[in-house]
Amino acid sequence: MKKLILLFLPFCALSQYFQQDVSYQIEVKLDDKNHTLSGFESFTYKNNSPQTLDVIYMHVWPNAYKNKETALAQQLKRNDGNKIAKAEAKDLGFIDSLDFKVNGNQVKWEYDPEHIDIVVLYLVNPLAPGQQIQISTPFKVKIPSGSLSRLGHIGQSYQITQWYPKPAVYDQNGWNAMPYLNQGEFYSEFGSFDVKITLPSNYVVGATGELQTESEVAFLQTKVAESKKKLEKLLKEETDRSKNFPESASTWKTIQYKQDRVHDFAWFADKRFLVLQGEVVLPHSKDTVTTWAMFTPQNAKLWANALEYLHDGTYYYSLWNGDYPYKHVTAIDGTISAGGGMEYPMITVIGNSSNQEALEVVIVHEVGHNWFYGILGSNERVHGWMDEGLNTLNEMRYVQTKYPDNTLFSDMVGGGRFHLNDLDHHDSGDIMYRSLASLGLDQPLETHSDDFSSFNYGAIMYQKTGVIFFYLMDYLGAEKFDAAMSAYYQQWKFKHPQPADLRKVLEAETGKNLSWLFEDLIQTTDYIDYKLKSVQIAKTGTVIKLANKGQVDGPVEVNIYGPDNKVETVWAEPGQYTLTAQTPYASISKVEIDRYNDIPELNRQNNLWVKDQTFHNLEPIKFEFLLGDHQKDQTAVFWTPMLGGNAYDGLMAGITLHNIGLAPKKFTYLVSPMLSTSRLRPAGIAEFSYQILPTKTIELMRLGLSVKSFGTQRDVKDNYFIAFSPYFSINFGDGKARHAFHHDLLLQGIHKRNALGGNLSHNDQGAFVQLTTNYRKPAYKAQWINRYEYFKTGDEFISRIWTNLNQTFAFRVGKMDRNVILNLFGGYTLNDQISILSGDRFFWSMNGLQGQQDLFLEDYNFGRSDVSGFWSQQRMDRHGQFHTGNSAGSNINWLSTATVYAQLPVKPNILGIFADFGLARDAGASQTVDSYYNAGVALRFGKVFGVYFPLVYGGNNYTGELFTNYAQNIRFTLRINPVNRLSLHALLNS
Repeated sequence: MKKLILLFLPFCALSQYFQQDVSYQIEVKLDDKNHTLSGFESFTYKNNSPQTLDVIYMHVWPNAYKNKETALAQQLKRNDGNKIAKAEAKDLGFIDSLDFKVNGNQVKWEYDPEHIDIVVLYLVNPLAPGQQIQISTPFKVKIPSGSLSRLGHIGQSYQITQWYPKPAVYDQNGWNAMPYLNQGEFYSEFGSFDVKITLPSNYVVGATGELQTESEVAFLQTKVAESKKKLEKLLKEETDRSKNFPESASTWKTIQYKQDRVHDFAWFADKRFLVLQGEVVLPHSKDTVTTWAMFTPQNAKLWANALEYLHDGTYYYSLWNGDYPYKHVTAIDGTISAGGGMEYPMITVIGNSSNQEALEVVIVHEVGHNWFYGILGSNERVHGWMDEGLNTLNEMRYVQTKYPDNTLFSDMVGGGRFHLNDLDHHDSGDIMYRSLASLGLDQPLETHSDDFSSFNYGAIMYQKTGVIFFYLMDYLGAEKFDAAMSAYYQQWKFKHPQPADLRKVLEAETGKNLSWLFEDLIQTTDYIDYKLKSVQIAKTGTVIKLANKGQVDGPVEVNIYGPDNKVETVWAEPGQYTLTAQTPYASISKVEIDRYNDIPELNRQNNLWVKDQTFHNLEPIKFEFLLGDHQKDQTAVFWTPMLGGNAYDGLMAGITLHNIGLAPKKFTYLVSPMLSTSRLRPAGIAEFSYQILPTKTIELMRLGLSVKSFGTQRDVKDNYFIAFSPYFSINFGDGKARHAFHHDLLLQGIHKRNALGGNLSHNDQGAFVQLTTNYRKPAYKAQWINRYEYFKTGDEFISRIWTNLNQTFAFRVGKMDRNVILNLFGGYTLNDQISILSGDRFFWSMNGLQGQQDLFLEDYNFGRSDVSGFWSQQRMDRHGQFHTGNSAGSNINWLSTATVYAQLPVKPNILGIFADFGLARDAGASQTVDSYYNAGVALRFGKVFGVYFPLVYGGNNYTGELFTNYAQNIRFTLRINPVNRLSLHALLNS
């Protein structure tokens, strides 16, 4: 489905910039009993393009909330728990009663065939360049629940956004008609607004624009005086903070707002609002801007300092980018269900915040959108980084400027625990981006908003843009960077800039070639990694040699520490890898790349040279508890106590050593040596892996080794195994967009030594190649595994292939979401040489693998060698996967099964029913094809634990009795490693 409708016309003449103009007159009335708006709209549309227009595309975005088929509903289904499909009819919304006229005459119009929140008007008389028309329509809006998206109400608190019919932007690309989305914002024409709102007289209203109604101005001033007194009491907790709404007044009021040079109009109304008023003097013009904070009594403590946040945000954004051009700036406590906030011209609505620090960051970020969205009106849907990302840069800078010693990220993670070494607000964005990029999961910044994965929408569009432009500011210097951004602001305010326009201004103002930024860091997922190779004495001074170990050829900051820790800073220009420092070699104590970590490198462990160390580039080892970040001046080894257990080792205790920190490194390890309390012998696991980040069709490659060693028999101390499993995995994909399909290739081997006591032992060897395809859609997901494996023990061997298709179908009963899981399996033995004594171990298992049948040690099993008793009933969900402990039908030749598991629409969501059918070659002399069936009920706790009780079992060659020794027919699963290295990748990139 195309999310953005770009209708291209003959645009030979459209190379010059132009911008349409819209002047609105809107009258609207709020019905707070039925939660509806009734209104009439008239606007003048002027065609400033060189093209004659015969249609006008209109956005009627309240229709996005109408049913489960809209683009919004589909996106929420994919990203956010299927909100609209779950919603009751009273919580949905729409716009109707439309009757479009052009210059007072009826006009033909229709809904877009794919999107009911887009309308096309067919002009009787085409609109020539330079001409204008008057378009009018009545409209009625049913206001949806505020829990769905941005337009809505929570009780009688109203967030009226994207609520009126408005024309799509017509620019050099044609018509930018787009459906409303939650992930992906807006693009609207600049113009003027004259809006009259009628509602019960005791509502407090905050809105875009300048208030024209004198009686309402007086009403707000009265509210300000009352709120100051009430706030003092609320802060002392002397007043009831009830969330109840007062009765609506029986009288009505009509209030009017006007505003020029804005591209949207939003308003918010709540009878409970407290109102605070302040002002800020702008740094350049010295004009005064009025600040307003409107919030509910229950959030009084949180919002007590909101005027400070509004003041400081407006001041600093004006200082760095250009003065705020409007008379008012307002922040609203929106009581919306989700956290965060949403911006509109001159006003922002804020969701729930956990503390004042978080509220300040959100208010400042949303106020900042007045510059990056409100004044610089880029296309947020297509170039989201131009508003969200550049705004995040300013947000980061605000926090660093006002709170230079902040530890916001360290405080956020475990309240400052975990050796996160005073990580600040900038570090949170830096680590978020680098963590995804190091796993090959990032996407290019220049990605359509709806094509981002949910993780990347925040980590890449917001945070990566913020950190790479922080890098640019560090490179240019704040003064030169501010001059360039101010020039961009002055040239493009109240216009629609494109990425090329931003680049053109920045390069012209700085005299720098910024291809490394705009072509590499924005257009691709290429990563940064600079290495400090050497520091040498030379006749010309101290020579410092660098190397580029990454994929981006950008500038590099080098810091040389001299006497008294005096720092000389030198910047290497892109492509420059040899520098000469003024500080004499004899005076240098250390040399460092990027001492403040402003360059978002994936690897910073190669950035330091220390003179007094024997190995100048090798960091000393430091042990830290549990986890932490990777600092360039040390090699962190994280440790934690470790407990484990199984039927043969009993309780195991030991320690885990690893280097899995923030952000992940290319080479990672985890070693967990333990002592078996039953055998008094060592046991444990270890994992070593090295990641490679290629480009284009491969997202990530990983080369690794897994080691396991555990006991294999009760009361026999010297019976154990030690296994080495080397592997090589490839995650395919171009990384440019969200994909329904993900393909992963895994090659894995095993060498396993089985010690039998004394000097007795035997060895197992084997390997497999496996291709996994994952497919994910909102109501359906599938995993298809195809595999070839070879396994050898002594003189015995087996060679076989199998395929498994697991499909999950989502359904809904009332308010309960449930799944039906269909699994299809087929396995065939190509060649074998197996003795009768070893047969069961190599059989195709009708009912899932027992521990002894897990030839490649892919799952943890508490009784791996048991063939009878309690632990023998544990099964792994591979092979036939019949939901029973009965092994009838297992054989060496071939197997085919179809199993169904359905979650029951009852609470809690742990009950299910199953039905299984399978075909197998008889293992005996007859070699006939036998059929089997099975059905019953189950208790299932996610993917971790399940118990299955068969009620019906049979087959054409089955002579057993189900309820004789019934316990042996009960099957259970216990997954200690429910997420593996391949499924995690698909999950995060969904």
